Amino acid sequence: MKKLVYYFLLLLMIGSINLSFTLSSNAETKTPIKENALTRHIKISEQKLNDAPIKYPQISGAPNSTAQQTINNLLKQGADTANNNRLKLLEDEKEAKAKWDSSQGPWRPYEYVFTYKVLYNNLDKLSIIYKEYSYTGGAHGMTTGTTYNFDVKTGEIVPLSKLINENTKSVQEYAYQQLQKKYKGYVLIKSPNEIDLSDKNRLWAFDHAGIKLIFKEYEVAAYAAGMPEVFIPVQVYQ
Repeated sequence: MKKLVYYFLLLLMIGSINLSFTLSSNAETKTPIKENALTRHIKISEQKLNDAPIKYPQISGAPNSTAQQTINNLLKQGADTANNNRLKLLEDEKEAKAKWDSSQGPWRPYEYVFTYKVLYNNLDKLSIIYKEYSYTGGAHGMTTGTTYNFDVKTGEIVPLSKLINENTKSVQEYAYQQLQKKYKGYVLIKSPNEIDLSDKNRLWAFDHAGIKLIFKEYEVAAYAAGMPEVFIPVQVYQ
């Protein structure tokens, strides 16, 4: 009899524990998840130009509709410019092919490819790069780039000079050191002073805890290095 009472009490205890665990789990499940204060992305969708193989990004859901429209207009204009470059290449190919002599060897068709990539999208900062690859004969094609760095709140393009202020030398020296480490044997420049940080020429992007410098082909390194990239911590320029 004592054993039966013992087993009965044991079953009651186990049931009570399971019930408490279930209620606790349900309570935890219903607890709302707070948004990470360090993460806030803007929505990005893809659009395509009419009658052209050019796809480009557009944003939505920005807190400032005017800023959103400004950003979208600039991104669309960049896509239009890329398409004009594509059409120009087709015209150049047509003229070159008409003048081509078979004694020069087989004709090599021209190529054009447009791509884009979102490099950074967080806390009202947005960085996008447009790349255009073209081949016009010869040993290899070439890729050029255009970067767009936006303040999503205002719709303005952020100039690199606004971020690095008077710390150009520090950024040049740090970037030069990183190039030597990351692209050892491919670097063509001999001095940090050869790194161009002007707003007109420098490709760059926002990055976590800093910025990323992006270099054109042959700008600082051999073709085999592609388009070199180096990360610059915020401590270097602030």
